[in-house]
Amino acid sequence: MTPTTPDPHDLEQIQAIVRDVQDGFNTNDASLMNAHLAEDAIVVNARGAVLSGRAAIQKASEDALAAGYLKESKAYYELSDVAALSPVIISARKNAWSTKQDADDGNPPEMNALYIFAKRDGRWLIWRRQNTIVSGNP
Repeated sequence: MTPTTPDPHDLEQIQAIVRDVQDGFNTNDASLMNAHLAEDAIVVNARGAVLSGRAAIQKASEDALAAGYLKESKAYYELSDVAALSPVIISARKNAWSTKQDADDGNPPEMNALYIFAKRDGRWLIWRRQNTIVSGNP
């Protein structure tokens, strides 16, 4: 399998999904943050917990954003390495900083994530996501 560049319309949809995740995170809105999850999604959060299914991911997000470890957190996201693996599967890497200024200043990302998007019923959804805190240089 040779990955290809996604169709521009598909890429716009993927970018919009990640913006919703960012906006939901920054406003402590778990519903917006998870609006594009597939029902059978699997997410590994920044603490390494494996969450299976949209309902479990939603509950964990609500808890973390409302009163948990993410309550005061903010993030700025940039996508890279976006590749169409098939007409219905796209992979992408997301880099994250606390602020856009940190990214603009050339600081290394504080976190990265690997996303797998699946197209179902004409709509792109997050099917898998693995978040990793960046602890320093390799």
